[in-house]
Amino acid sequence: MQKWKKLHWEDVADGQDIGSYEMQMDAVKISCGAWATRDSNPIHHDKSFAERGSLKDIIVNIMHSEGLLCRLATDWSGPTGELKRNRFNIRGSCIAGDTCTVSGNIIKKYIGQEDNYMKGLHLVDLQVNALASGKPFCDAVITLALPAKVDKSSH
Repeated sequence: MQKWKKLHWEDVADGQDIGSYEMQMDAVKISCGAWATRDSNPIHHDKSFAERGSLKDIIVNIMHSEGLLCRLATDWSGPTGELKRNRFNIRGSCIAGDTCTVSGNIIKKYIGQEDNYMKGLHLVDLQVNALASGKPFCDAVITLALPAKVDKSSH
C-alpha cells in the first residue's frame, strides 16, 4: 500500500510543477466513464453514432474529463488536500485511441479572504491542462485547500 506524505501549504510555491501522468484512452474507459456518470449519450459508447457526427470514434464525456484533471490535483496533494473549486474548459475532444497527458503547476498560493466557505483557508490555485495525443483537450483552474503547519510555540 502506498504511504502518502502530508503536503503542507508552507511547503509549496507559486510556479511549482505538480507533475503529470499519461493515460491511454480506450473504448472501455470512455464508455465506463460515461455510464458511471449516468451519461447515456451514444457519442460516448457507440462508434458508428460518433462517426455519423463526423468524429473518428467515441469521445470522453465532460464529467470524466473533469475527473482526469482533478485526479492530478489530488494525486499531488494526497489525502489531506481538499478540492474547493474547479473552473473547467473544454478545448477539444479526446477519443478512443488517444493518449491523454495531464500536467499542472501552482499559479497562486494565498489565504482565502472572500466572505464565503474558503475564508481563512490555506489555498492554492492549480493550472491543470490535458492534451489528447498532443492536441488541447481540456483545462481547469483547480482550487485546493492544504493543511498548514501548526506553530508549536503558540501551544
